[in-house]
Amino acid sequence: MIDAAIIMIENAHKHLERNKGKKPHWEIIMDSSREVGPALFYSLLVITVSFLPVFALGQQSGRMFKPLAYTKTYAMGAAALLSITLVPVLMGWFIRGKIPKEEKNPINRFLIWIYHPVVDFVIKFRWGVLVAALAITASIAIPLKRTGSEFMPPLWEGDMLYMPTTLPGISITKARELLQQTDRIIAEFPEVETVFGKVGRAETATDPAPLSMIETNILLKPRDEWRKIPVERFYSDWPNWTGLLQTPLGWIWPE
Repeated sequence: MIDAAIIMIENAHKHLERNKGKKPHWEIIMDSSREVGPALFYSLLVITVSFLPVFALGQQSGRMFKPLAYTKTYAMGAAALLSITLVPVLMGWFIRGKIPKEEKNPINRFLIWIYHPVVDFVIKFRWGVLVAALAITASIAIPLKRTGSEFMPPLWEGDMLYMPTTLPGISITKARELLQQTDRIIAEFPEVETVFGKVGRAETATDPAPLSMIETNILLKPRDEWRKIPVERFYSDWPNWTGLLQTPLGWIWPE
């Protein structure tokens, strides 16, 4: 987001270097800002638009990545606006004194020595460069058709959250008894270190969990202390041991 300010300051340095003493200071600053301001503004808008496809994501991916897209969009939009309003004023106030030439800096001389041949090649073979760019852009059409709007990598954080649901209208006494039974059975797995759970919800409107929903946090031991079984074994075995419970549980995918 600071790229626009860096480019505007560099362009102001060039103008001050060439016109120092010939024009008023603020006139030089405004001329340099008008020269690169429109291009910087639209380039930042292009970066902002590039995040719009994230808003097309749905379900879990959308809930995870949309906050990032909103934040990035708002930040880039603000940067585009500030680059043509606040930055020129700050440059006029703070860029003072003698401005040395770029050629006096050895790093600048080295970068210019690399940059100029590349620019000369692109300008000389501009049509070939444009055709190559269009061909690369067109080549994404095939993989783009196969790209879905929902993707989630395998998630394994080292612990588990077990959230079964039982029959609606269960009493508090029965729910507590069921919670104790499930915690006791889960704790018998050799890979489990600690089990603690809850039923119902706290006195808050942000957690509208009914009494029929159980939440059990399962803290596991380090992987080197496990039996030689895959992680999926936990999930495949649990429907078997829940048959030991007197109250039936419902199995659903977490949201």
